[in-house]
Amino acid sequence: MIGDMDTVSAFRLAGVEGVVAEPSRAAAALERIVGKKDAGVVLITGALASGLGERIAEINLGRPSPVVVEIPGMDDPEGFRGSVMAYVEEALGISL
Repeated sequence: MIGDMDTVSAFRLAGVEGVVAEPSRAAAALERIVGKKDAGVVLITGALASGLGERIAEINLGRPSPVVVEIPGMDDPEGFRGSVMAYVEEALGISL
């Protein structure tokens, strides 16, 4: 999970490891996590993913794992439209 302090803190309460990143450091945080052998799914908030769309597509289309999934942050005006699993299913294009 890569996001703002509030979103990362909420996911940490659920047992998900996370990295707090500013937009200027989002690309470096993404590369660091994608480089880990045990990363299967990487969640990233929309605010941080907005400038990384091309790289996220390369990761998702060019390797079997991890899958990078954009989710809304805690401060996103649209909020969560569904569960985190729904966002993963949307990113993968399959029903889990």
